[in-house]
Amino acid sequence: MFGLNILLLFVPLLVVSFMIIFLVNIKKKNQLHKIYIIICILLFLWFVGILLQLSLSTTLNIDPIVFEYFVYIPACLLPVFILIMSSIFANTKIELSKRYLLLFIIPILSLTVVWTNDYHHLFYKFYSIQIKSTVFGPYFIIHSLYSYGCIIIGLIYLLYYSIKNAGFFSRQSLLICLGAFVSLFINILATFGILDLSVYATPISFAAAILFIALAIFKYNFLSIAPIALQKVVDRMSDSYLIINEDNRISDFNHTLLNVFGVTDNKLRNKDLFALIKEYKDLNINTKVLIKALENVKSSKTTVSINKHFDKINKYFHIEINSIESKGNFLGALILLKDVTQHNLDMQTIKNNQDMLIEKERLASLRTNDWWNCT
Repeated sequence: MFGLNILLLFVPLLVVSFMIIFLVNIKKKNQLHKIYIIICILLFLWFVGILLQLSLSTTLNIDPIVFEYFVYIPACLLPVFILIMSSIFANTKIELSKRYLLLFIIPILSLTVVWTNDYHHLFYKFYSIQIKSTVFGPYFIIHSLYSYGCIIIGLIYLLYYSIKNAGFFSRQSLLICLGAFVSLFINILATFGILDLSVYATPISFAAAILFIALAIFKYNFLSIAPIALQKVVDRMSDSYLIINEDNRISDFNHTLLNVFGVTDNKLRNKDLFALIKEYKDLNINTKVLIKALENVKSSKTTVSINKHFDKINKYFHIEINSIESKGNFLGALILLKDVTQHNLDMQTIKNNQDMLIEKERLASLRTNDWWNCT
C-alpha cells in the first residue's frame, strides 16, 4: 500500500511538473497562462508536502499533522486561484483589483487555525491520514464550505462559458465536465466516508481536474474559438476578418480569409501577425503603417481605415481596424477586410467611359470649329 500511494502521488507530480515547464516556456503568455502557472505550482507544492508526509512521518516517527502545516498552504489557496482563473476564462482578461484580495481572507484564517490547532482543536480534534479515522473540528465546516464554494462557482463559470462558446458536445466542454466530475466525485466520496480513502485522494483528484481543464483551454485553443452558430455565420460572410490578441498573435479568422489569400488554418492559428507578414513578403504590406494603425486603435479606440491593393492576388480591399475591449481592458483588434475590387473596377470603367465621352466631345468640337473656319 505504501508503494502504491507513492506511485499514485509521483505520477501526477511528474504531470504537474511537465505542465509548469511547458507553460513557463511559452514566449507570449497571456493572463490565463500566468494564473495557470500559479495553480500548477500550488499543486506541485501540495504533492511534495504529502510525499514528504508519506515517506518521513513513519520512517522518522514524525507526527503526520506537522506536514499538514505546510500542505495546507497550497490546499487553502488553490480554490481561490481556481475561481480567479474561471473569471479570467470568462472575460479573457480581468483587472486584478483590491477586491480580489478579499477572497484570501478565509484561506488566511484557515491557515492560522491549522497552525494553531494544538491550542484549540477547531480544525482537527483528531488527525489521521485515513479520512474515516479523522475527527474534524467546527471550523473545518467553514473552511470546507468556502473551498468547495470557490471550486463549484469556478467550475460552473468554466462550464457555462465553454458551452456558450463552443457548444455542449464540444471537446472543450466535455473535458471540463470530466475534470469537474472527477474532482467533485472523489472528494465527496472521501469527505462523507463513502469510500475509505486517504487524504491523498484530494490532491490527486485536483491534479486530474486541472489536467483535463488545461487540455480543454490550451490544446483546443478554447479562447480563440467563436461560438459554433456564430462561426458558421462569419464563415459565409463575403468579407474577410482577422482577430489578433494584445500580443499581435492571430486568435481567430473566417474561411473567407483563408480562401481569398490561399492559406491554411495551421498557417495562421496563434501566429505572430508581423512574423506572418515577413513570411508573405509578396503581399507588400507596410508594417510601419500597420503598427501605427494598431497603436491608434489601442490608445484612442477609434476606427482606422486603410485602402490597400494586394498585387499577388490582384484585389483591392478597404480595411477597417477596431479595438476589442472587455470592461475597459484592451484584448486585441478586429481587422475587417472588405473586398472592393469590383467596385474599383466599376469606378474605373465609369471613369474610362467618361474620358471617352469627353474625348469624343472634344474631337466633335474640333471638327465643328474646322467646318466654320472653312466656310
